[in-house]
Amino acid sequence: MRNFFTSRGLLHCCTTSRSSLTIYASYASNHKKQRLPGGVRRRKTSDGRQENSPPELGDKLNVDRIKQFGQESKPAQRSSPLTLGSSAGDVPEKRKNPELYSSLKGVPHNASTHSEAAPAADSIVQRHLPSHDSQTLPPASPENSSAISYLISSPSSITDAPAVQPPQRESKSRGQERQHEQQLQQRSPARERPSCPSPPPLPCKPEVLAPAGGWPQLRAAVENGADAVYFGLEDFNARARAANFSYDELPEVMSYLHARGVKGFVALNVLVFDEELPALESRVRSMAEAGVDAVIVQDWGVVSLLRRVAPCLPVHGSTQMSITSAEGAEWAAGLGVERVVVGRELSVREIGKVRDGLAASSTSTSTSSTAPPAEIEAFVHGAMCVSYSGQCFSSEAWGGRSANRGQCAQACRLPYGLLVDGVLRELGEVRYLLSPQDLMAVEQVPELIRAGVSCFKIEGRLKGPEYVALTTQVYRRAVDAAWDALAAAGGAAGLADSRNGGDGEAAAAAAAEAAVKGIISKQQRWDLEQVFARGQDGTHRGLTPGFLEGVRHQRLVRGRSPRHRGVFLGQVKEVTSRGVVLQLQAPLKRGDGVAFDAGRPEEEEPGGTVYEILDARGKSAVGRGGRGGSEGNQPVRPGTCVTVVLGQGPAQSTEILQRISPGDLVWRTKDPSLESRLRSSYDNLATSETRRVPVFVAVSGRIGSALQLRLTDSDGRTAVAETTVPLAAARGRPMVADDVARALGPQLGDATLAVDGELDVRDLDLEAGLFLPASELKSVRRQAVEALLAARSRHPRAQGLAEAPVLPGLLTAARAVPPPSEALRMLTGMSCTRLEGGGGGSAADEVDVERVASGAAAGPSGRAAAAAAAAATAASGHRSGRAAAAADDVCLRVLCRSREQVAAAVQVPWLREVVLDFLEAMGLKEAVGAVRASGRRVVVATPRVLKPDEQRLWLFYLRLGADALLVRSAGMLHQLQKLGGPGAAVPDVPYPIPALEGDFSLNAANVLSASLLLSGGSSVVPNTSPANVTTHAGIASTTEYAPASSQEHQKQDHQGQEFQGQVDQGQQQEQQIPYHPRGGLLRLAPTHDLHAGQLVALAGGLGGRAAQLEAVVHQHLPIFHTEHCVFCRFLSSGNSYVDCGHPCERHQLHLRDPQGADHLVLADMGCRNTVFNAQAQSGVFYIRDLLRAGYRTIRIELVDEQPEYVAPLLEGYRDVILGRRGPGDLWRWLATLPDANGAVHGVEAGSLQVHKERSRGGMKPTAAALKQQLQQQSQPVASSLVGQAAASRRR
Repeated sequence: MRNFFTSRGLLHCCTTSRSSLTIYASYASNHKKQRLPGGVRRRKTSDGRQENSPPELGDKLNVDRIKQFGQESKPAQRSSPLTLGSSAGDVPEKRKNPELYSSLKGVPHNASTHSEAAPAADSIVQRHLPSHDSQTLPPASPENSSAISYLISSPSSITDAPAVQPPQRESKSRGQERQHEQQLQQRSPARERPSCPSPPPLPCKPEVLAPAGGWPQLRAAVENGADAVYFGLEDFNARARAANFSYDELPEVMSYLHARGVKGFVALNVLVFDEELPALESRVRSMAEAGVDAVIVQDWGVVSLLRRVAPCLPVHGSTQMSITSAEGAEWAAGLGVERVVVGRELSVREIGKVRDGLAASSTSTSTSSTAPPAEIEAFVHGAMCVSYSGQCFSSEAWGGRSANRGQCAQACRLPYGLLVDGVLRELGEVRYLLSPQDLMAVEQVPELIRAGVSCFKIEGRLKGPEYVALTTQVYRRAVDAAWDALAAAGGAAGLADSRNGGDGEAAAAAAAEAAVKGIISKQQRWDLEQVFARGQDGTHRGLTPGFLEGVRHQRLVRGRSPRHRGVFLGQVKEVTSRGVVLQLQAPLKRGDGVAFDAGRPEEEEPGGTVYEILDARGKSAVGRGGRGGSEGNQPVRPGTCVTVVLGQGPAQSTEILQRISPGDLVWRTKDPSLESRLRSSYDNLATSETRRVPVFVAVSGRIGSALQLRLTDSDGRTAVAETTVPLAAARGRPMVADDVARALGPQLGDATLAVDGELDVRDLDLEAGLFLPASELKSVRRQAVEALLAARSRHPRAQGLAEAPVLPGLLTAARAVPPPSEALRMLTGMSCTRLEGGGGGSAADEVDVERVASGAAAGPSGRAAAAAAAAATAASGHRSGRAAAAADDVCLRVLCRSREQVAAAVQVPWLREVVLDFLEAMGLKEAVGAVRASGRRVVVATPRVLKPDEQRLWLFYLRLGADALLVRSAGMLHQLQKLGGPGAAVPDVPYPIPALEGDFSLNAANVLSASLLLSGGSSVVPNTSPANVTTHAGIASTTEYAPASSQEHQKQDHQGQEFQGQVDQGQQQEQQIPYHPRGGLLRLAPTHDLHAGQLVALAGGLGGRAAQLEAVVHQHLPIFHTEHCVFCRFLSSGNSYVDCGHPCERHQLHLRDPQGADHLVLADMGCRNTVFNAQAQSGVFYIRDLLRAGYRTIRIELVDEQPEYVAPLLEGYRDVILGRRGPGDLWRWLATLPDANGAVHGVEAGSLQVHKERSRGGMKPTAAALKQQLQQQSQPVASSLVGQAAASRRR
């Protein structure tokens, strides 16, 4: 290992032509009909269809049949080594809603670009308001419209098309590195470095990126081969429970890393609140000054701030950004993100498509830019979140701890019951229905390299240094082996074939896969399981490829255990007075720790330290000497039937044995020898064994001139020094090359450098017989080393660092931007709080009217109760002007998820707007038509996740003819912007692009991110100088507003003058960057991570644009949004939509948590599941504060509420807004509403509750931290037990 780092030489790049590594993936998948596993029956449904029936799960669980039923089928053999993993577009006819995926054909290739002029703005804006003359509206789905394909392209077109080759553009940092390499080649032609191929797929060998939760993990990562390390600081990172580093330590950390040739990335991967932005700017300055190599960011607003504060500090997009498509990656890249971490839910093929899309986008749009396409980073090892990162709100809902703030409570690791159609299903030992096994992608490394992954990321900032050491070792070796094999196989013989789609590429792939398989032995798999794996049973050992091979629901989640198990040893055969009998499935030795698993992981499990291992004769089965243990403690091999004797003493051993039963699973939970070996790789190393930077050394000179020493490191930095004494002719023995080498030393007298290869003395005239005092050689070495170290310590990250604080100007400018006039007209037109006769309702501002019995359940508006409340309010005579204006123009709208809810909603006479969120999209066209026919504005919600092959689902949504789209992903927003934004015409679509509105999943958490999204991705503001502002006479006060002219889209209405004086004129000139309102959002719902007080503050920071904010005041919080399908896993034997039989179409599912609450599970059209919180969340007590802050839109969301409750629910909130009903009265009524099964779960304030965030000190310490604390105590115990065993044998 040590020689590896001192002799591997300079950075090696691929020697092959770029075409030899180009991906020629086959996108066609052949899905054979699978035989039904044993125990599975065919049954008829009520409508006559055939479906697979799982084994009966009655009072007594048939374990064998259940195991067989759940056993996943073996994956079909790949037709080509270049094909790995399914993609969202495969087998569209098997989808629940095939029309969305395959029924419409023939999309023009240029449909993804803005190819037609936008229609007149009059018609566009008019569509944003529903017309009461429904006969004039176009049909929701024209019968004579041409057919369209929603897929990105057909399999044949992808396979036959040549690989897209982007131009060879380089970033500044990449260009500098390449320039250093070229200079090095010129200086040392005999050691010419191989040149890198141009992308795609990759210009240089991918990085291995390791986690570091503290100093021990940092040293473990560095000494075991990491190219880069990512870590958190004391705040603003997604692992608040990790030890992390202080800001005072940051310079020392970066100095340690850079001295050893390792990059350091700081995780700033949380949402940041407005009150934290000033501190954040200070933190960013510290990072730039310390030389941090990149910052990993989640928050869009933080990206914009960081790019202005420290323009030379690279930004990487965190997986918390929920980037799952090329469009999402393009959006991030457009904001200045240089690398994106794609979601763990993508397969290798889908990752390749993201990379290809980025490369194609760079080719077509970056004609004048020198920046390369954004790089792709992917997780390859570690824990799997069941929910899409950035889209999990379970901790927020149940514990007031936001996962988007680094305080995940791991609700996915809790036990749940499964309610199928209201009946609790018996699942035996399977209770952890949302707890995935962990990710291990060692064997997928070659495929990931060829898919274009630039960085292999290991999860684990909460884990110990042994875990970091081992995983870094393994992936270091795998990446090196795969890269070298791909380069070697891509020589002259295979190059022509690979260019022509021949066998060269297949041969390279096969060689790389063979090289990696040769590295990963069975013992190394056991080692990986030992350091961390959530093992389930003998078949499912806890480490899987995750989603990299596509969805495999039967494999990903087994549900027996949510925590680390270790290595599976076998199953208990018998329990005797001496110990436990089992047949070993993995090695075992004295001193190892074991645990016995009876399928109840929530309880304390019996186990302990192995004292002795006996064979069938009752003799010690442990051999003497040999590899794998200390003298006399060789591991017993797998396959041996042994009796395991525990070493807690006779009394305690007897108590433990009484708790063990035949059939229990046995796990090896601790391996002291492995831990010792891993610690020796990074701890207490001799100076000669530590990682060093290889340095090429060249010496030159002749008699009469100074000796010149040139040092060049692996990054191309060069230092030159000369002796003060010239070389002279030798009177005795002349100088030879070995003399110079000995004087300089193999490590150049420094703890971080090492001579790379042999000394270059070609330009030293040794044949002339030279002499130089040894002291001069050491002196020149010291000068050169000091110069090189000084050069290595310099970094460009602080270049361009803003001298003055940037944030105040950005906040002031964001507040000064007036809302678009079309938004204000729409909001006024959508008002549902203007009472008959044109006057405002009597809304109480400060008085909480108490409280007569609710009438909501008895009638549409509870008018008897409302009248009493209104009378009391009028008697108070108190009403603020701003509250009155707000109440006059509040848009109260409802989000419906079923046709029955829509039918009930359109019966509410005053309701002007309906949002449709049909997750499966079944019946969506008809619902759009029904809402429009009723004369109301219809908004359609788009999916929160779009994977490759699903990007063009926007065509389906555009063809619906909705008045607006509720955008829930950055990828969808970017795609619609590329098409031209609201009002643009799209080929084969009968309607222009409607207005765009942003939802909570865009994670707008502060003024900067909200401003960026409202402005369509531009975090800057328009020129608001008086010459560029047009004052209009007023805003239409009727329910319908006048259309805006096309020129009016570029102007601001009279409300802009209200904010004119708030910005200094000089500051305005600095912010005069073009503003494109048509690419922005008409409305925006902030993230659910904000409580009510923060929502109010956000509105204050946006000034007049607070009117564009929407507050969701009633909902069942979507606590999980996951690629894992609970329906498929537990109601079928299938692995995906291809073979599951779609039980989601026939059954209703709830998950029952340990407190007895039933959480609804719904599947969307892409088979992704959303779990909704059982308890309703209401912000009824905060509505008045939100309205006073400037919110103009209030949203009520329905999930499974019955139709009869829709009207009373809407009437109740409207009455509270108008002051005709007290919020407490409505709250009590809300607490009585039942779910679809008739269960009542009550109501809570949930994420809206104003609370103080939990401090780091109040959180549970990590297992790694506790282990380090107990390490000193556990080592003597293990040694003592081994000694006792040896003494016993001697006796």
